[in-house]
Amino acid sequence: MTTDLLAQAGPSNTSDSPEQAPEPAASFEAMGLNDAVLANLKDAGFKQPTPIQALFIPQALTGCDVLGQAQTGTGKTASFLLPVFQRVKAKDDRPAVLILAPTRELALQIHGEVERLGKNLGLSSVTLYGGSSYDPQIEALRRGVNLVVGTPGRVMDHMRARRLDLSGIQVAVLDEADRMLDLGFRKDIEYILRHCPKERQTLLLSATIPDDIRLLVQRFMHEPKEVWTAPENLTVESVEQFYMVAEREKKWPMLLKLLDVERPGLAIIFCTTKASAKRLAAKLKTVHLNAKEIHGDLVQTRREKIMTRFRTGKVQLLVATDVASRGIDVDNITHIVNYDIPYKLEDYVHRIGRTGRMNRLGKAFTFVTPEEAHFLTGIEQLINREIHAIKYDALESCFWPHPAAEPPPEFRTEDTGERDEPEVYLEPKEGGRGKGRPRRGERRGRVGERSREQAPRSESSGARESAGDGSGEGGRRRRRGRRSGKSVEAVCSACGASTTLPFEPSTNRPVYCDPCFESVKQNRSGGRGTKPQPASEPAGQASEENG
Repeated sequence: MTTDLLAQAGPSNTSDSPEQAPEPAASFEAMGLNDAVLANLKDAGFKQPTPIQALFIPQALTGCDVLGQAQTGTGKTASFLLPVFQRVKAKDDRPAVLILAPTRELALQIHGEVERLGKNLGLSSVTLYGGSSYDPQIEALRRGVNLVVGTPGRVMDHMRARRLDLSGIQVAVLDEADRMLDLGFRKDIEYILRHCPKERQTLLLSATIPDDIRLLVQRFMHEPKEVWTAPENLTVESVEQFYMVAEREKKWPMLLKLLDVERPGLAIIFCTTKASAKRLAAKLKTVHLNAKEIHGDLVQTRREKIMTRFRTGKVQLLVATDVASRGIDVDNITHIVNYDIPYKLEDYVHRIGRTGRMNRLGKAFTFVTPEEAHFLTGIEQLINREIHAIKYDALESCFWPHPAAEPPPEFRTEDTGERDEPEVYLEPKEGGRGKGRPRRGERRGRVGERSREQAPRSESSGARESAGDGSGEGGRRRRRGRRSGKSVEAVCSACGASTTLPFEPSTNRPVYCDPCFESVKQNRSGGRGTKPQPASEPAGQASEENG
C-alpha cells in the first residue's frame, strides 16, 4: 500500500518540457491579470503568489485544462478563481462557471473568496449545498446567476428539477477532487460534467492524485497541463510534526497532558468516527475545557455557529471528523492533534494542513498505538520526512487525574461557563425506505431536522448521571430503555475519578461516581443546589480512565 501511495506523490509524466514544468510567475502583475482583479488582490492583502498560484494561474489563463496537486492551506482557491475572473465574461443570466466542492463548509469558504476577490467585477453568484433551505437557492437561480458553487448532491437536485441549466458553462472546477471521490460522489460528478458543454475549460485540484482521479481526468479533461508542488511539500515546512506512542486506555490522560504542556491557542482534535468525536468533546467539557464537536450529523446552521465561535476564539478546542473538517479555513490554528491516527494515509496531509497556513508556525501531534505503527511508517514515506517521537515521563496534569476547579488562564475564553445549547442533528434515514428515497409528500433533498437534547439514560453500579428528580417507575423505565448496551468512559464531575457507564452521558449534565452520587442525594435531602464533596475513596470501577 505504501509503495502505491508513494507512486501517487508525484506526476505520472515526468517530462522536463516547458509545458510540463513551467516557470513560476514571480508576481501577480507578471501573470497579466487585469487592473480590477489586481485591485481586489491588494484589498484582500495578497502580496506574492504561493507556489501553487505561481504555477497554476498562468496555465489556467491560457484557457487549457489544468490538473493541479495542491495541499489545503496553500492558496489553491485563488488559483482557480483568478483565472475565472479574468477570462469569463457573463453573456446572460445563465451560469458560466460551476465550482464543485465535497462539503458544505468548503463550498461556503469558496463562496466567501468569490465575494472577496470578485467584488466589482459584475458577476453574480450562489452557493448550493444540502442541509439548508431550498427557497433562497431557488430564488437566486430564478433571478439568474453567473457563478455557481455547490456540493454535487444539491447541484444534481436542482438540475433534475430543471432549476439549474448548465448549457452555458464555460469553466468547470473540481476542488478537492480526491475527497469528493472518497465520499462517493463519482457518479454525481460524471452526471454533472456530462451535462456541461464539451467545449469548456476544466480545472481540477487535489491534494493527492490517486488512480481514480486519473480515470476522471481521462474521461472529462482534454490534454490537461499538469501542475505539481514538490512531493516534499505535501506537508508544509512550517508545521512541526510529532508522534506519541499510547495504549488505547492511556490516550485520554495523554491528551490532557499534551494540552497542559502546549496550552494551544486554537486546536483541532481529530477522531475517526462521529461517535468518538461526540464522546471526546463531552469528556473535555467535564474537565472544564472549552470544546465543541463538529461532524456530519449536525445540521448546517449549528455547524456554522460552531465554526464562527471557533474562528473568533470563543471555542478553543474543536473535535472533528475528517469529513466535517473539509473547508475549515481558519488561519490562526496553532495545533492539530490526531487523537486517532488516520488509516487512510492521505488524510494525514489534509489534517495537518489546517495549521501552519500561509507560513505561520504550527504543531501536529499524532497518537499511535503499538498496533498502528505501520500506519506511521506509511505516513512518513508518503510525506518523505521523519516524524519525531515525544514521550512524557508522567501523565499527571492539571486536568488529570484530579482536574482543578477552573482551567489555567490560557484556557479561559469568552465561552467558558456558557451554558451549552442542545445539539441539533440531521434526521437519520429509515432503513425501510430505501437509500435516498424521500418520505411520501416530502420534497426530494430536504433533510428532516430535529432538536435532540440528550437526556439521562440509566443508573449503573459504577456511575450515575444527575437528572433532577429521577424518582418514579416511569423515570426508571425511560432510563432502562435508553441503555446503549456497551460501556462508555466518563469522568466524575466532582472528584475527577474515571469510571464507565452503560449509557451515553449527556453533555450538559454532570456525571458522578457512586460515592459522589450518594453525597449528591444527601445534600439534596438537606437543601437543593449544594455542590457534592469529592469522595475520598472512588468506586473500584473508577480506578483508571479508558481512552
